[in-house]
Amino acid sequence: MKPDLDHVYAVLRQCALAQRPQPYSQLSHDYHARTGVWFEPHGSWDTPLGELNNHLAAVGAPVLSALVILQGKNEPGSGFWGCAPNVPHWIRDDLQRLTEWNRIVQKVCSYNWPAALP
Repeated sequence: MKPDLDHVYAVLRQCALAQRPQPYSQLSHDYHARTGVWFEPHGSWDTPLGELNNHLAAVGAPVLSALVILQGKNEPGSGFWGCAPNVPHWIRDDLQRLTEWNRIVQKVCSYNWPAALP
């Protein structure tokens, strides 16, 4: 069993509307509150978030998973980078990587997200 993309989208859409990144643990809690189904924060989210990002890229939307960050690091994990055609591969330089991530987050937060997964 894997997370349902429609529900993942709904959870992350709320983060985008609130302009608030959240750690994987909060994603797990919010998904559980919405569906009653629990997925561990570590190891459960990479594949569905990649699928969601590729789906959104195909319709011209930014990558919502930019709002899912590592606890205590305040940036996405290395699996985020290169996860979809509109996400660059890992940037080694910390300042450049954070600058690029902030640019992506701004796109996500300013996008007009429809109520349902497009």
